[in-house]
Amino acid sequence: MWLQNLMHRQRHDEGQSLLETAIAMPLLLGIAFNLINLGYFWFLVLSLAAAPRQGVQYSAQGGASITTVSAPSATAVSTLVFDNMTNAVHGATSSNTGVRVCMGTNPATGGANCTLFGDTSITFSAVPGDPEGPVFSLNQVDVGYRVTPIIPGTAFNVVLPSAPIFRRHVAMRSLY
Repeated sequence: MWLQNLMHRQRHDEGQSLLETAIAMPLLLGIAFNLINLGYFWFLVLSLAAAPRQGVQYSAQGGASITTVSAPSATAVSTLVFDNMTNAVHGATSSNTGVRVCMGTNPATGGANCTLFGDTSITFSAVPGDPEGPVFSLNQVDVGYRVTPIIPGTAFNVVLPSAPIFRRHVAMRSLY
């Protein structure tokens, strides 16, 4: 009798596993894809922390040697930052990465001397002038990166902004 009940129960439960899989699979894939993109975003944040820090260190200390002391140009600093970004982040180019290098104070306006490189559609917040301008020089590097997620769009309901821009700002004083 119990064998007959077991056979009867199995006939009625044949489609249950298929239905559970069909319902659960999009949810599990959506969670997995979001976790992959979240890990990629975390990697980008770490890369964006390193590139401007190395650029501002170079702008504050890069020209120092035993025989001469001079500040590097804004173009040399931006080249270093672009090299760091393109080597760390696959797909980072001057068309999706913006760099702003601010070195010293503009005497006419009292604000910072800033030069933009790369993607000029990426905006940065206003930079105040250096309050200790005559004695010290404030070097600042801003990097903005237009992110293309690894798994873009709405596949399996991956919830992402359309084109997020990650920004990082670093400042350091020098004696130049």
